[in-house]
Amino acid sequence: MAQRPALDLELLRTLVCIAEEASFTKAAERVGRTQSAVTLQVQKLEGLVGQSLVVRSKGGPVELTSQGRILVESARSMLKLNDEALRAVSSPDLPATVRLGTSSGYISCYLSDTLERFREAFPNALVEVTEGYSCQLTPHIRDGMFDLVLCQASSKPRNWPSTEIWRGPLRWVTSIEYPVHVQRPLPLCLTPGNCPWQPPWMDDCYWRGATLRALEQTGMPYRIVASAVALEGLYAPVAAGGAVTVTTGRRLPPGLRVVEDGEGLPSLPDDVVIVIKSRSAVQPYTDALTEIIRSTFSFD
Repeated sequence: MAQRPALDLELLRTLVCIAEEASFTKAAERVGRTQSAVTLQVQKLEGLVGQSLVVRSKGGPVELTSQGRILVESARSMLKLNDEALRAVSSPDLPATVRLGTSSGYISCYLSDTLERFREAFPNALVEVTEGYSCQLTPHIRDGMFDLVLCQASSKPRNWPSTEIWRGPLRWVTSIEYPVHVQRPLPLCLTPGNCPWQPPWMDDCYWRGATLRALEQTGMPYRIVASAVALEGLYAPVAAGGAVTVTTGRRLPPGLRVVEDGEGLPSLPDDVVIVIKSRSAVQPYTDALTEIIRSTFSFD
């Protein structure tokens, strides 16, 4: 009996990326190959299975055939099993480096305790930490610059798997001394509308967009009097009595308080903090670090 050919996991990984990105170009970025190389990988995989897997068309998003969609589901299971097998046989004593990108606003909520616990579990592993804003960091999960990124959920690439770390409502923040939140039009300090780091898949900064939608849905007049990216910049005009802002409302500096329900401002949606993982993340370290982050993260 003739032996059936074995499926190449790297070819399957490329097909999964094509399915998730609906683009040969974006899939090529994720797997670190040229677009022509990805095309050749698909052709090789089609030759192995004897089926057309991708619908060939000019322009528009890439679609899979029915056989392609079936194979992608099996491929996801195979790739997951491959990662689990590698984790099972990996030794925690082997040297490794995990590259963590983290939103600077969350560092005090977890990083110190996380690094201490990770070092106890993997004494020979190094965590390289790069801080920035969520919208700056998340695009680099696709090109493999980071193994993990902790960020706002609104910043992650579309259809990218994630692990939820924290969830809570956005809150209006006002001055304790100056009742600026009762002014109409409501003076606002928000993140800028023309953020230079905004990824192409984001229409607007989440905090800014959620704030403006809530006000416009209730017909409340407002005016934007200041803008800033960092929390310190958002809070400064509020402390001076010149504006209100919107954040998680946690760990506020002296002189500021959360506007309570019933004080006249509309309710706001939840903010969500997540971890996203690179397709080429080193295991078992990245999964272990993700679990430690989830257990240590706290605004309290």
